[in-house]
Amino acid sequence: MPESMQANAKRTLSSTVRFLFTLAFLGALIVPSFLLVAGNRALSSDPEAPMKLVRIPQGMHARQIVTLLDEEEIIANATLFHIILKVEGAEQSLKAGSYLLSPGMTPLAIIEELQTGRVQAERVVIPEGFEIRRIADLLETKGLADRDRFIELASDVKLVYGEDSPLDLPLATLEGYLYPDTYFFHEGQSEEDMIRQMVDRFIAVTEAEIVPLLEESEFSLHEVVTLASIVEREIAVDHERPVVASVYLNRLAIDMPLQADPTVRYVTPEDRPQVLYRDLEIDSPYNTYRYRGLPPGPIASPGLASMLAVLNPAETDYYFFVSRRDGTHEFTRTYNDHLRARRTLGY
Repeated sequence: MPESMQANAKRTLSSTVRFLFTLAFLGALIVPSFLLVAGNRALSSDPEAPMKLVRIPQGMHARQIVTLLDEEEIIANATLFHIILKVEGAEQSLKAGSYLLSPGMTPLAIIEELQTGRVQAERVVIPEGFEIRRIADLLETKGLADRDRFIELASDVKLVYGEDSPLDLPLATLEGYLYPDTYFFHEGQSEEDMIRQMVDRFIAVTEAEIVPLLEESEFSLHEVVTLASIVEREIAVDHERPVVASVYLNRLAIDMPLQADPTVRYVTPEDRPQVLYRDLEIDSPYNTYRYRGLPPGPIASPGLASMLAVLNPAETDYYFFVSRRDGTHEFTRTYNDHLRARRTLGY
């Protein structure tokens, strides 16, 4: 090959190599930029989407954090989010903590939050058997919620969810559906968000533990929660849950009024531990001395154990029980036995 042709070939090869290197260099610049632009989109287009408290435990790796954010429905695409983490070089800089995050936040905003911001959350224990108003009292005492606003919102599911409620409720109120558990709320967190968090927990627990049992039950989920709330308010010791449940189920089976004091206390104007004779005259469907069957809805938030007790009650022939004043009850089969038990216990 002539020297001129060899020189031309070398120049062509050199130009091709430079061109390929230039393409690779531009690609290294353009592809990450494209991914940042294309992938940096929020899950929700609503800039006021509700905040959710997400806890990142110590020792959780970046990939696990991405999975958690995806499960909590905070991010739109787990794969793109992880790529953005790599592009930003942020995989090793995410910190453990409790964060208020929203599906309306972009991935870059979420990453920045996880790198620099840690929310100090308030630990709140909602006990089993609390009503909406007692939950509201507790949250207000801790400076986390406005009592009246919380009660107003929790008493009307549409105020919290609009027409898109995750629960199929025959009533407007969320009484009974604010699951009793330990929560981490933050000052400034909205009452709506706290209510949603408790409802989400109720749904998670019941879908895993209660809903599968309903196929073999004659009761709906609402009926189970309603009866479980009465059981919850009656018992003080765990082992009596299935027995108390059996008493009420035995009464329902023969169309006997439930005659449950907690349902009457639910509608009395004063908050007191005992039912008076005049309270039995209150004309309310929650007065189970006057109206047969279950009341319209729950009277408090039952825990899982009470719901399971309704679906798996003790096998008894008891129809009556009376408090021994030590947290336990004396159970009896007949009304005469019940009267004798009352006299023995000093009633």
